[in-house]
Amino acid sequence: MEILSFSKCLRALRPFTVTALAVAMCFALPSCSYLFTTGVEGSYTATGTPLLGLVASQDERTGGSLTIGSAEKQQCRGEYRVSEIKTNRWKLETGERIYRGRIYCLDGRAGEFKLVSSDKGRTGSITGEIDGQAFQVNLKEWRESDCNSGECRWGLKWTYENERSNSQIYWKVENDHKPNPTGQ
Repeated sequence: MEILSFSKCLRALRPFTVTALAVAMCFALPSCSYLFTTGVEGSYTATGTPLLGLVASQDERTGGSLTIGSAEKQQCRGEYRVSEIKTNRWKLETGERIYRGRIYCLDGRAGEFKLVSSDKGRTGSITGEIDGQAFQVNLKEWRESDCNSGECRWGLKWTYENERSNSQIYWKVENDHKPNPTGQ
């Protein structure tokens, strides 16, 4: 008799158990990290010069990095952060976010860009300017799913043998283009 009443009790509590599990999953989801790398493809608007590159993100709440250049070599690198999160009339996030960032190039140029994404940075369009030259690139999926090189995934033939010296150049260009904190 006791087993029968225990069974009835469990059946009665089942909806509450499912609801509690669903609520727990909803609270756990926002803390998930969104680690990904996605290719970008586009061009300088005025000249049509093609641009290829990568977007790498560590977390949808903080932003990520953008590297662009020609198919043969990386030319510019920047970082972006969330600047606006779109919400509906009930103040719930829609998933659309606007990210803004600065970009620095190995030839000394610098600029700004904006990524507009409807799914927290995984897809979208980037528009920006580097020393007055406008560009636009779109995030894209892999070209081929069963490959391990940047060339077959995104069309990049980049080599990373000068990564240390390139990092020093990027750092110098970034420092040269930092705004003066006193506004002068």
